[in-house]
Amino acid sequence: MKRNKLFSAIGIVGFASGFSVCLIIGFYIYNELSVDKHLRNHEKIYRLVDATSNSSGIDYRIHDVLKEKYPAIEKVVPVEISPMNADVYTDNNSIYIKGIIATTNEFFDIFGVNVTESISGQPFAGQNSSVLTRSAASKIFGDSNPLGQALKVSHIETTVSAVIDDFPANSSIDGNILINSENADNRLNNSFANNEIFSTTTHYLLLRSSNESTGLEKILNQTLGSYSRQVKEVRLQQLKDIYLNTTIIDGNKHGNQSLIRILALIGIIILLLSVVNYINYILSLQLKKYNEIGIRKTNGAGLSHLLISYVSDVLLWIILALIISLILVKSTLPFFNNLFQIRLQFNLLYSTPIVISCVLILLFILLLACIPLLLLLSKYDVQSLLKNKTVSRKNKPYISVLTIFQLSVSIVLIIGLLVLQKQIIYVKNRDLGFADNALLYIKIPYKALNYESFREELLKNPSISKASLSTGVPGSIWSRMNHEDWSYTLHFMDIDEHFLSTMGIELLAGENVSSNDKDKCLVNEATLKALEISDYKGNQVNGMNIVGVVKDFNFAALHQSIQPLVMKYGNGRDLSVNLSGADISSAMSHIRKTWESMTANVPFEYYFYDSWFDSQYKKEEQLSYACTIFSLIAIIITCLGLWGQIIFISTSKTKEIGIRKVNGARVSEILSMLNKDFVKWVALAFVIATPIAWYAMNKWLENFAFKTELSWWIFALAGLMALGIALLTVSWQSWKAATRNPVEALRYE
Repeated sequence: MKRNKLFSAIGIVGFASGFSVCLIIGFYIYNELSVDKHLRNHEKIYRLVDATSNSSGIDYRIHDVLKEKYPAIEKVVPVEISPMNADVYTDNNSIYIKGIIATTNEFFDIFGVNVTESISGQPFAGQNSSVLTRSAASKIFGDSNPLGQALKVSHIETTVSAVIDDFPANSSIDGNILINSENADNRLNNSFANNEIFSTTTHYLLLRSSNESTGLEKILNQTLGSYSRQVKEVRLQQLKDIYLNTTIIDGNKHGNQSLIRILALIGIIILLLSVVNYINYILSLQLKKYNEIGIRKTNGAGLSHLLISYVSDVLLWIILALIISLILVKSTLPFFNNLFQIRLQFNLLYSTPIVISCVLILLFILLLACIPLLLLLSKYDVQSLLKNKTVSRKNKPYISVLTIFQLSVSIVLIIGLLVLQKQIIYVKNRDLGFADNALLYIKIPYKALNYESFREELLKNPSISKASLSTGVPGSIWSRMNHEDWSYTLHFMDIDEHFLSTMGIELLAGENVSSNDKDKCLVNEATLKALEISDYKGNQVNGMNIVGVVKDFNFAALHQSIQPLVMKYGNGRDLSVNLSGADISSAMSHIRKTWESMTANVPFEYYFYDSWFDSQYKKEEQLSYACTIFSLIAIIITCLGLWGQIIFISTSKTKEIGIRKVNGARVSEILSMLNKDFVKWVALAFVIATPIAWYAMNKWLENFAFKTELSWWIFALAGLMALGIALLTVSWQSWKAATRNPVEALRYE
């Protein structure tokens, strides 16, 4: 190691970088997989899922039935989570707060919630009680004592009866205000009529034993339908499976399973690249040490003596790499916390799975380091080692194969990054079927103002051309209907006569709805396809006559295909404003002033539609950013390996280069000799990487209903980039070797 300082440094830094990235990715994956597992009874907690609608929302009334009729269930709790912000009022002010949960006192027992303050023995002291998290209490009441204070959550009057700790970051349930669902006014069946708070009623069950889940599920499907006609088929989902399952409609917090899988794959790839660098480092050094090993064997050194000397060198190498890795992890953890919007702690290093993984990896590296020496000593006698040329030739193909592997991985990563970026650009720029540019959404709280008067006042500004009131808007349509005989889901909106013109949605046939059309509706093209009808005339949907057909438009992110949509005339509190004038700042100022003049201390909250749709690809952008960072690290590790190889090649050929130069070889010929292997390796790597990348990116694009094409130029560009990176990495060292004084070169050995 002492005599090969630069080569050793490349090996150590490369492995340390790769190992530190693996540690950080390991921290992230361990953190994501441990969500909800902090609960003492997490293995016995399940939730009931409606298998027909693939939703956690089930009739609230079966709560008592579950509690009384099924002995396998120890406790049951209804949990309704609001998907939207709610208006919260005190005597002095009003604010918007997200994370409203309706539940019962059993919630605090089942989920182990720590109650820090309360006015009675139970968190909910009565049916009109509310419970605040510590941060919500501070936000609403400041330094004042919240207990006993009146709090109006939207239209629901409550009294604060307890304060609890904030929900931990590793919980799939998150909220700020909890209200008692034993009060019928707080539940979905009454709230939904006012377009208020809750969208689902989820039933969580604490079983007496997790072994009873299969039998209980069978019994529930045989008997539950007799208590509620709405329940056709149910299944039990274990609490630990909720966080990473995004296929079920609910109000829970969810992780990004695809990000976990891709990062795990990248982590393994980076570790392999680091290990390959190390193996190349070992094999290359061996080519120089054959004479030394042969001489030591001639002088009587036994196998054990050679192994001890060798292993001590490797252990020193591993310890140095490990120290550098820990320093890198400690210093870069804040950056990755910001990247993933999480709170990873360095003490995760001491968790059992991480410790075991690290020990196994390091033992694997140690074993790999010993294999070449054992093979060397078992296959070759002393004379072969002293001559070393035959042995050297037999080791070189292994180095070539490993280098081609590194280059193949790098090309796959480059192609993946290019496709990721192309898809994100595509979904952000695709025509959604409505005029999302300069289109504003304003959420109007319940009874905060006169909706129609507010709309008319806004239209007095010349920069505001149109405005419409609806229940549900593109990006936020919660009303849907399933039927056991349907192969589709119908989505519903209440709109006014201004909705189509405000949104820029094209009416393909028929007429618009109006205030006189209570029993009439518009449908999109997808509805006609679902109903299997070609002409809307004379047809009905859900008891309403179809009077017109609108062109399909995206009312959800482009992960989903366009679903059947039914629009009827009705009152709404979702205001869409079309800002057609050039002076948008003036229009926004007018809207804000009008809002403040017509409401009493109600916060003004809005967003632009294009910004909202862009935000729906946050996971893809997070994935792209993470993949870019880690792929760059992987490519840098590959470059370190290439750099190490060219240093070794140019050093081992120093005498040959000197002889060639003395015999008249030009610098360009020397460069060609040194670099031709790398060009050949890149070409072979490109052939290997292209089909792998094509298959992998095709599978990833299947997550989108609307997707970009895998253009040929992406693969060509990736190949050229890999070639450019490889040549840039090796050319400086090649140039130094090619321009070296031949006299010095001939003296080298």
